[in-house]
Amino acid sequence: MPVPRRHVLVCTNRRPEGNPKGSCGEKGAEEVFEALKAAVKARGLGGEIIVNRTSCLKHCSRGITLAVYPENGWYGGVTLGDVPEICDRILEGGEPIERLRMPDIPWE
Repeated sequence: MPVPRRHVLVCTNRRPEGNPKGSCGEKGAEEVFEALKAAVKARGLGGEIIVNRTSCLKHCSRGITLAVYPENGWYGGVTLGDVPEICDRILEGGEPIERLRMPDIPWE
């Protein structure tokens, strides 16, 4: 298998209900993960882009969190409805989505 062009980490961490920090898992992260995996496969990008679920990325308070490498792009508040735009702009186009980008983590 060739080295992937991009690697997407989707926080699916789930804290106990009522935890003040919240968690990406309780906000629908598993559904976002599954939708991203399916979209990458449907677009024929499976050999170029890897999508993995991960435990806590330390930003659960910002909503579902994604980290995209090699750009080191960090996104918060991601929803299921954002998946097509993420595929179009970030995964295929290589450009950040400013409305989702975490401004205190620079895009490289």
